[in-house]
Amino acid sequence: MSFIERIATSGYATIALSKYQSAQGPVLRKLRDGRVVIDTGNGRLTGLPLNEPAPTPRAWLPLFAGF
Repeated sequence: MSFIERIATSGYATIALSKYQSAQGPVLRKLRDGRVVIDTGNGRLTGLPLNEPAPTPRAWLPLFAGF
């Protein structure tokens, strides 16, 4: 599976650039780590969306037989 999952461009997202600045635009891509790529009109920016909960990390739980 590809690292990048493509989603519909009809959704909008707001990402934080710093403590006092944010950017909003249509979502171009959604990355598996929870970040999104948005189009700002002047270029593309990547960041964590503010309008969605943070993704839960997937834990690897090894299963050992015989213990």
